[in-house]
Amino acid sequence: MTILTEIIDSLTRFSPPYDLLFFEGESYSNLEVYGRICRLGNALRSTGMQRGDMLMAHMENCPDAANLYSACAKTGIVFCPTMFLLSAEELSWIAEHSEARYLVTTPNLLSKVRLACPDLSEKNRIILAGAQGEPGTISLEELCREQPDVLTTDPELSDEDVAALLYTAGTTGRPKGVILSHGNIGSNVRSVVESMRITRDEVALSALPLSHSYGLTTSLLPAASGITSILMRWFDATRIFEYTERFHIRSIPGVPAMFIQLLNHPRAPQYNVKSWKRLQSGAAPLPEEVMKAFREKFGVYLYEGYGLTEASPVVSAQSPHLAVKPGSVGPPIEGVEIKIRDDFERELPPGSPGEITVHGPSVMKGYFKDPEETERALRGGWLHTGDIGYIDEDGHLFIVERKKDLIITGGFNLYPSEVEGVLQRHPSVAEAAVVGEPDPIRGEVVHSFVVLEPGMQVTEKELIEFARNSLVYYKCPGRVTFLEELPRTFLGKPSRRELRDRLVER
Repeated sequence: MTILTEIIDSLTRFSPPYDLLFFEGESYSNLEVYGRICRLGNALRSTGMQRGDMLMAHMENCPDAANLYSACAKTGIVFCPTMFLLSAEELSWIAEHSEARYLVTTPNLLSKVRLACPDLSEKNRIILAGAQGEPGTISLEELCREQPDVLTTDPELSDEDVAALLYTAGTTGRPKGVILSHGNIGSNVRSVVESMRITRDEVALSALPLSHSYGLTTSLLPAASGITSILMRWFDATRIFEYTERFHIRSIPGVPAMFIQLLNHPRAPQYNVKSWKRLQSGAAPLPEEVMKAFREKFGVYLYEGYGLTEASPVVSAQSPHLAVKPGSVGPPIEGVEIKIRDDFERELPPGSPGEITVHGPSVMKGYFKDPEETERALRGGWLHTGDIGYIDEDGHLFIVERKKDLIITGGFNLYPSEVEGVLQRHPSVAEAAVVGEPDPIRGEVVHSFVVLEPGMQVTEKELIEFARNSLVYYKCPGRVTFLEELPRTFLGKPSRRELRDRLVER
């Protein structure tokens, strides 16, 4: 048995049964959730899927999005979730690259899946969740109907076996598949529980996408700690306030854009939020003014953390039982080690900024089908994050800069090259360069600088509409600036630093 399957099996140890999960008016006990996981695992096995096979999931947040994750872990099937906001083109590439054997989706997303994955559709390998079936699909409910609610864990599984393949933004313009093992994920979940001192009296709410590493980790916390979880299909500020009053929510993991919307909600003062204790912000830098305003308005701290998919994902975090250090993302969680290194791999002393490197059982196995990038990222046995930061005398981590070109918008990561590649397909565009423009709500939005082909014309609106045909909405440019030529580095590459400086000067 692996550390991850032990966590899942912990659902059965809580007695008497209690309400583990609430979702859209329905409640599910710990034993009901475990029984559903077992039936799902047996259903997947009934399709012929075996240990090591890839199950792709393209779903909105719902209980089975999390239950399938656990069912795959119990059977040794590799879970490959994708953001439901992805375009058909992006989804198609991931399906092909991951070599998914089956894909599970929901009725709302079925038409996009059929368009993006014709090969899986033709082979009748699309599994449809929900009460109603559709022609040409396999009904998940039909698969589960006669299945027992007992599931034996694959006895050959070890902590080294792959549990999930999570696609994250890549510098080449295509996402990279991060390979996470049972030991990676399970150790991170247990470390979070221990480091945050999570207790059974906690009621947590999550609107984080379950296709993201941050959301997947929070989905396993109830099993690991016995807490009650309120799951939201998607973020809704009004509903969060209502749920807070109804369920006495104590903790909310989120991204800065979510907390900004809560802060600016026009009816926020009308709600009782005294139950809030631990609001955890991650996935993007938290503006200090937001933290201060939140404290003044609600009387509660926003605790910032740091992580990345390659670390399963939590690396460090502030917590209520620790002294708050403004600007810090906290000390490393249990079992995780951080060292700050210079360009020659030398460890730097406290207070000296350098590259953040991470070591511990939660560090990924590597990138799928990319040995060169794996070697670069894991050289010397340490995960090289590409982020710049420093550690103070007390062991708290401070982030100085994000990865060189990464844009973080509303908590979602993207690299400019992906957007640039789409824009440059337009016949009027000779060259494009993309940077993040500061935005008070989303943190950053995409701003494109474009050089046109001689004699060609295209409007800003037309280019944005062109990009929307290939990219999910948060990757699309919010604005386009036309230039005669792009500023360049001494190597002849477009200088994104100079382009960012132009935005600041406006």
